[in-house]
Amino acid sequence: MSERALDGRRESVRDLLEADLIRAGDRLRFTRPRAGEEHEASVSPEGRIVLSDGTEYDTPSDAAKAVANTQVNSWIVWRTDANRTLASLRNELRDAAAGDATAYAPHEYLSDIGEQLRAGEAITITVRELLRHWNARNRGTRITRRIEKDIGSHGLKTFPHFRDVALDTPVRFSIVDDEHEAKLPDESVLKMHTLASTDSDPDEDETPQIGLKVGNLPSALGGITSVTPESTVEQAITLMQIDDFSQLPVLSTNKRKLEGAVTWKSIAIARHIDPRAILRHCVIDAPEISYDQELVDVLSVLQSVGFVFVRNEVNEVNGIVTATDLAHAYGDMATPFFLIGELDQLLRHIVRSCIPLAEVVALCDSSGSREITSFDQLTIGDYERTLQNPGAWERLNTKLDRALFCARLGTLREIRNDIMHFNPEDIPTNTVEMLRNLLRMIRLNMPV
Repeated sequence: MSERALDGRRESVRDLLEADLIRAGDRLRFTRPRAGEEHEASVSPEGRIVLSDGTEYDTPSDAAKAVANTQVNSWIVWRTDANRTLASLRNELRDAAAGDATAYAPHEYLSDIGEQLRAGEAITITVRELLRHWNARNRGTRITRRIEKDIGSHGLKTFPHFRDVALDTPVRFSIVDDEHEAKLPDESVLKMHTLASTDSDPDEDETPQIGLKVGNLPSALGGITSVTPESTVEQAITLMQIDDFSQLPVLSTNKRKLEGAVTWKSIAIARHIDPRAILRHCVIDAPEISYDQELVDVLSVLQSVGFVFVRNEVNEVNGIVTATDLAHAYGDMATPFFLIGELDQLLRHIVRSCIPLAEVVALCDSSGSREITSFDQLTIGDYERTLQNPGAWERLNTKLDRALFCARLGTLREIRNDIMHFNPEDIPTNTVEMLRNLLRMIRLNMPV
């Protein structure tokens, strides 16, 4: 079953009725706190939404627009007396249709979170702990999209967004303002996506996050050691030596006003000019950036300054990113990136040398939709499809086992996709070893 439809069509309230997730006559509420309004409706035996004035609507969206005169995420704003959103009931329906016995656990968990928040409790959890509720260890594109949809369907959000910070960073749950934060895209966006149904939801957006955020680096929101303008130079030097820091932020007591920074260089220059220089004389301008900005945005700053201080979701200076941190972040992906490139070139050379292009095209693009005219257009997936064919494999004249080789190639193809989409958390720790072993085996056993 697709995530977007039930048996090839979009779900309806009638489907909830037939699954006994809601019953005819059940009351629904749509609350607009800022407008001071609460609208009521009920569910008809036919699965229609019946407003208090007796008018009936086929979809939750039509009913919501009728009472609010605005476009909202209707499956989220309508709630049952049990405080379940129609979206959470729809998710339960999808999980049951998919036959996933464990899939409802996240929705049950999120329902409990919603109840606790509405009871006035504060709920904070690390990103790593959050992922465990979806049996996930890392944030690939697919699982991130799934969690975003599930959280949103319960009328909740995490702050900061669980996608934008490191795995061990705490995030807190909060309730979405139904009217102002669950709105549908504006008309231009709707046209751009050519949505076919008037009951479409923005939480169905398939656009993945591209690139890393500053907050994805552990040091960005890992806390900060700082001094105040009233601190002494000796205190700053001691703090930097204790933890082997090269710079410290100079902050006001509430950590919101950044006065600048002191570094070994700034202290040396100030004390060279005046051996009695106090801390204020050692302070230099300090760059700062928000945790949710793209990591690529800090490249030029780090190149010229070497560090940048990071503000968290409540605008406190709560971390630092240095050139070393950035080198580690991209360096972890650099080696497998280059090895994947080497594997691609080696396989292309082998396939070009042993298998006619016409045969490759027949195996990889039999419909002609890709218009493959050169070996240079082939991907690792194409090599895998080609070599899975017994006839093509025989042309290599190798004693390696075809099925085992192609299985490993398939594993590395999936890893390659995570590398190219900058999903470092989804890259297994033994990726470099696997790539080097495969390259070594190919050189020893194939016509290179």
